[in-house]
Amino acid sequence: MSTSTPSESGQNLLAEMAKIPVIIPGKVCPRLGAGGKTNGWKLQRWHSGRNQTRYIPAELVEKVKEGTAGHQRFMSLAEEYVEIKGQEAMRAIRSVPDSKKKPMRR
Repeated sequence: MSTSTPSESGQNLLAEMAKIPVIIPGKVCPRLGAGGKTNGWKLQRWHSGRNQTRYIPAELVEKVKEGTAGHQRFMSLAEEYVEIKGQEAMRAIRSVPDSKKKPMRR
């Protein structure tokens, strides 16, 4: 198990995020034709309050799938980073001495 500090962990996460080669938000779905047959692929994503669809040429499907997997990985790492930074902030808040607090008025 790693014994790195939260700050080091945050830097490691940022470095790992930077190594993701392709990041494409959305989901790759089959285009269904008549009779339910797949006749192509499309990229769907939610953007500006609307569902957007882009059709993907067959030769780019694997690259787009790699990009959507990269986006999922990026978002997972981003959540971890936010959690670490939030814990650091809460530790800093808890370390403020009580002597600086003013008594409450009743």
